[in-house]
Amino acid sequence: MNDSPFFSKSRKSMVIMFLIFFFGVGPLQGVSRAAEFPSKEIKLVVPYGPGGSMDIPPRIFKDRIDRILGVPMVVVNNTAGGGTVGTLTVFLAKPDGYTLLYGSTGPLILQPMFSPELPYRYTEFTPICQTIVVPVVMLVQNEAPWKSLKELVDYGRKNPGALRGTVSHKGSSLFVLTELFKAAAGVDITVIPTKSGVSQSAALMGGHAELCTDTVATNISFLRAGRLRALACTHKLPEFPMIKTFAEEGYPAVSLKVWQGIFAPKGLPKPILTKLTTAFEKASNDPSLRDQLGKQYMFVEYLNPEETSTAVKNEHEITLKILKQTGMVK
Repeated sequence: MNDSPFFSKSRKSMVIMFLIFFFGVGPLQGVSRAAEFPSKEIKLVVPYGPGGSMDIPPRIFKDRIDRILGVPMVVVNNTAGGGTVGTLTVFLAKPDGYTLLYGSTGPLILQPMFSPELPYRYTEFTPICQTIVVPVVMLVQNEAPWKSLKELVDYGRKNPGALRGTVSHKGSSLFVLTELFKAAAGVDITVIPTKSGVSQSAALMGGHAELCTDTVATNISFLRAGRLRALACTHKLPEFPMIKTFAEEGYPAVSLKVWQGIFAPKGLPKPILTKLTTAFEKASNDPSLRDQLGKQYMFVEYLNPEETSTAVKNEHEITLKILKQTGMVK
């Protein structure tokens, strides 16, 4: 009887079913979890302080994502360690879609270059999408004697060490932009890192610095009110056509793109990635969202996961080359 084809076939089927059950519980549960996603609130970690250009967009996206996914997305600010602590919490989180990072060049690309001891690299995150790009300006007080970038550079060359510039924390894209400008212009500027974009403007207007490298979004109200003057920008600004770009002023190297995007821990299941990508793409196409961000000089440039991965890789290569050339990293 034991040698009958029927028994043999049945026994094989039972063995196969046992193996599927015993070894496949995890994967089957994973599929189930992906099918149920999302079933609870999603935490979006912003490794920057509240109120700045890295904090405004995720909160605007949040309103749309809440409605699209049917669960709340909670924005959590964590500025510790120049943004590395917040980034690290996402790196260490489960890849289940419930802990996401609102990432940018600073914590993902630059910080690991400046601090090789950090346990994460940009390759150890799953890109969901790029959301926006943000123009950057070099600002001075409206009462400052320098009416152009050339005048500021001439003053700095004649008075080494007399210029102080505020930026966000060391290792941010704004910090690197300032260092690139220093190297390109051959001018000595004492760079003063601060905790957030708001404190940069405060330091400048309070007389604690002579210039500030910051986003247009954070300072648009000061520019419109005439409290601050922009000497150069990374992008042309329709509202301020008189402001030249760094390239137009003769510094094409000062063009590091400031972008923002959504990332998850590495290993995010494809079905969950697809749901999140679809949600953020839908939100990005919302005309009211584009208008709301555009008025604050934050421009939607949605990229899908593959495009975001390629863009981040290319920027990593270009940035590393520039930093090595300027001697900022080995």
